Amino acid sequence: MEQFTGLGKVIVATDPDKIRLDMTVKNILAYKPLLARIFKEVVSECRDMNYDEIEACIEGDVLVSKVYVDSGLTNAGERIDGLNTEAYLNEEGLDRYDIRTYLRLPGKGDSEYIKLIINLEAQNEDKPGYDLPLRALFYCCRMISAQQGVEFTTDSDDPVKYGNIKKVYSIWLCTGAAQTRANSIEVYKIDRSFLFGSNSDDPKYDILNAIIIYISKNHDHENAENEMIRMLTDLFDKRINGAEKVMKLKSVYGLKITREVESEVKGLCTYADAIENEALLKGLKALVHSLKVYVSDFDELYTVVTKNEEYEKVSRETVMKYYNETTVNS
Repeated sequence: MEQFTGLGKVIVATDPDKIRLDMTVKNILAYKPLLARIFKEVVSECRDMNYDEIEACIEGDVLVSKVYVDSGLTNAGERIDGLNTEAYLNEEGLDRYDIRTYLRLPGKGDSEYIKLIINLEAQNEDKPGYDLPLRALFYCCRMISAQQGVEFTTDSDDPVKYGNIKKVYSIWLCTGAAQTRANSIEVYKIDRSFLFGSNSDDPKYDILNAIIIYISKNHDHENAENEMIRMLTDLFDKRINGAEKVMKLKSVYGLKITREVESEVKGLCTYADAIENEALLKGLKALVHSLKVYVSDFDELYTVVTKNEEYEKVSRETVMKYYNETTVNS
């Protein structure tokens, strides 16, 4: 009997229409074997490595929605050898990186290792109302400036100072891109040119990389020659159910999803977990409040609510909570 690993459970348990729910997407993308495939494609230092080697270089836990973007908070609890964070009581309005991790790669020459700090963001829209490349570059800048006092110092007795700044990658995955941008990968990075003359110096300046991966909102990857794009397109294709996604990732793309065990698949998350999504709950609350004006009987109201495709599996307890709110407020 096969038992699904963490990624397999999340995919199978996720309703195809809810695959883009925020935390579900983040938890899937934080799965190290999946990250290894993304890193091999877009992180230049990983191009000549195999997936197992890359995965072995992803050190520690992959942090999901735990590291703050906001100035003064990114370093909370961090130390030079990790990415630990502390919680804040008043978190409203604070931005967090969707996924933060780092790679510790074998060094070249006298270097013991190379450390890369990586941020991965999941984005439904490719045109969210602001310039996405600028936000990606801003995240890169924050990851660099936040290294002061963690990775490097400006102390007068430090012989290296800024030389210890670690290279950063901010990778943005757009799962609903228009066809004009679909099946493409954009890279923004620092380059050097001469306005006049030239020299043979080789300074360290390649420390910032913003990358945007565009996945077709039509789930069309027929013309995509890139295997990672095809894999991600299938992963976010809501026409494919969870079990089919798991088997396709395993058989077509070679992702290690299952292992042989004797017990049945247990612990799968339910629709109740998915509906905790803030937007869905907000919509449900508004619907119940509106219906209560015209339908006073709870059983009748619950029947009307569950006829809505969006909330057909919502529990009576959840609807009752909002029903009682309207009773108190009326």
